[in-house]
Amino acid sequence: MTSRRKVSMHVAHVLSLPSAEDRRSLYLEGRGGKDDRAVVRTDGTLLVPADSSQGFATYFAAFPASYWVRWAGASVVRLELELSGAGTVRVLHSDAAGTAREVGRADVAARAAVDVPVDGAADGGWLWFEIDAQDDVVLHGARWLVDVAPRREGRVCLAITTVNKPDYCVATLRAIAAAPALREVVETVLVVDQGTRKVADEEGFAEVARELGAQLTVIDQGNLGGSGGFSRGMLETLDRPGCDAVMLMDDDVAVDPEALLRAVRFHRSVVDPVVVGGHMLDYNEPTVLHAFSEVVDQRHFMWGSPDREHERHDLATGPLRDTPWMHERADGQFNGWWMCLIPVTALRAVGLSMPFFLKWDDAEFCLRSGEAGFPTVSLPGAALWHVAWVDKDDTVEWQALLHTRNRVVTALLHAERPRGGALLRDLLATDLKMLLGMRYYPVELHVQALREVLSGPEKLHAELESTVTDARAVGARHPETVRHAAGEDVFDAAVAGPRAGGGRPKPATRGAQAAFAARSVLGTLRPVPAAARRRPAVALERTQATWWEVPHHDSVLVLAADERSGTWLRRDPATFWRLAAATLGAHLRVAVRWRSLARTWRNAAPGLTSTDAWRRTFGA
Repeated sequence: MTSRRKVSMHVAHVLSLPSAEDRRSLYLEGRGGKDDRAVVRTDGTLLVPADSSQGFATYFAAFPASYWVRWAGASVVRLELELSGAGTVRVLHSDAAGTAREVGRADVAARAAVDVPVDGAADGGWLWFEIDAQDDVVLHGARWLVDVAPRREGRVCLAITTVNKPDYCVATLRAIAAAPALREVVETVLVVDQGTRKVADEEGFAEVARELGAQLTVIDQGNLGGSGGFSRGMLETLDRPGCDAVMLMDDDVAVDPEALLRAVRFHRSVVDPVVVGGHMLDYNEPTVLHAFSEVVDQRHFMWGSPDREHERHDLATGPLRDTPWMHERADGQFNGWWMCLIPVTALRAVGLSMPFFLKWDDAEFCLRSGEAGFPTVSLPGAALWHVAWVDKDDTVEWQALLHTRNRVVTALLHAERPRGGALLRDLLATDLKMLLGMRYYPVELHVQALREVLSGPEKLHAELESTVTDARAVGARHPETVRHAAGEDVFDAAVAGPRAGGGRPKPATRGAQAAFAARSVLGTLRPVPAAARRRPAVALERTQATWWEVPHHDSVLVLAADERSGTWLRRDPATFWRLAAATLGAHLRVAVRWRSLARTWRNAAPGLTSTDAWRRTFGA
């Protein structure tokens, strides 16, 4: 056993073991052959058979030491193990480039511990351990500790916003209720129910409500979107003196209580308060990580990973040991509100969410918090599983209004470059591509979004509850919003007709793209054949319905992912030119008025995000 410094150590991460086989690679390494024989037993222990090795260089089992060094000031990390059997435990430490070296070892004993100095490891590096079993070794428990005492002792409010997903929500409540360690640090579990299918009516709710008792609070309110639901959670947290942070959570998620606890422990330990973000893993592909960190690119004022190639990384095929970029500490600017812990000190300093309904509310809040001295840290190992949105394109549905309006408003508030860099150019180009792709509804919404930006912030709170209804009402003027299903003549005729195969390739250069766009714009002057007005000429998969494929047709059916329904897109020259003029004019007006609009929105922002404004909205 390695000798331990006589210093007070405090728990940071506790090892949890996989709850399902398809998540095994998030907890245990499997390198094939004899190194893939460990068994998670029914009592929660892990059996490592004789003459085998088991590694723990995995997302949930390894320890992201650099984050604790940088933000909490840790200088020593201790691994404590409870074991039985005969063998050796080896501890490895990687650097920011992913190169690992052994830094300590201990013989298997009832209790084993290894201390690792981590001074100077703020730039990157993880710690993990490996068990080499001579005889059968049983791992009863493992945890990582740091030489940093908690600097905050307040409790946390878990605030879940839900709209018509009561089954997911009850499952989350059940997981929380069964986690005594998590419940010890939780003041209240707040469910803000904004749907018509109520959580309280879901099967199993009554039982879990009895288990949680006074720790559970359910608030019913109208659908004010994510910003309205999460702002309610923030406000309720501010009204509870025992809480010093709120953890915002989406409804369509699955949770590991230990992963939530890691965010709380980190929040309590950091030197200065930070927003602690949790990573998102794909609910349906449990080993796929959405993003390691996210920023707002000031060149185009768009969110995303610093390196887009790192998005949707599969930890089963690209494990920690073999993925060098995961070892460098990643500093993001915001974290999605699928799981995000916000200190009360930040809420008091910067206010609540902007009344955006959906989209950009999380990014705008974190940018605002960062400017006020509360950076966002997306903490590896603190994560949940969220139903992904990869099979749904909400940029062509009613949310298109919010994508554009809220992005432009956030740029007016936080852009570092004049007119948001290439923002307006990108938005205008997107509208042209959508018009060429016969997607007239989202362009109409984009025009409305820019007009709302130009009209100022006065109506944001007042119109929150009518946001969805108003956006969908615009769709009533566009036949492309009608869904056609199998059994209808329109659908069956298109599916029975020619298929586009793999689709045409995208024009290779910008010049070729510009030339194609110019020819396609001129092509809109042609009359629409009568046959194309009666039924789609061809059926396309969603991924094929690109702006360089659709203009080759006068009428297409775009199939849904299950290919049992679809959307009928028809070329409409009058609508094309009306919207082309409208979007060009709206973009020009925003560009010309950018400075004055920025002043207007920045002056209004503190009032829009204030607790008084949100109390009035909730009261109404």
